[in-house]
Amino acid sequence: MDEILLLKALSHETRLGIVRQLLQRTMCVRALARHFSVSEPTISVHLRVLRRAGLLYGEKKRYSMHYHVHREKLRELAACFSQLAELPALPRNGCANHGQCKCKCHDKGDPSA
Repeated sequence: MDEILLLKALSHETRLGIVRQLLQRTMCVRALARHFSVSEPTISVHLRVLRRAGLLYGEKKRYSMHYHVHREKLRELAACFSQLAELPALPRNGCANHGQCKCKCHDKGDPSA
C-alpha cells in the first residue's frame, strides 16, 4: 500500500468530503457535483485522484458511473496509523545519536526533546 498516495488524495477537503459521502451511499458525478456545489468537471478531477490512489471504484449503472469506496484501503491506512502509534518512544534523556546530540536540547530541559 502506498500510504503517501492515499494521504495526498485525502488531504484535500473536497476529496475527504467525497469519501465521507460515498461511505454513506453510492453517487454519480452529477449528484456529487450538486452536493458539493461545484462543477461536474471539478468533481471528475477529484474522483480521478481518489481512483488513482485506489480509494474508489466505479460501477456503471445505465448511463452513469456510480462510485464506491474501497473500505479495505481505509482499514489498511488505519492499521498503518495504529502501528505508528505503537512505536516505542526514546527515553527522554536518550538521543538517536547516542548522546552525541549537538543541539544540547536535553541539557536545557526542552520538553519537545
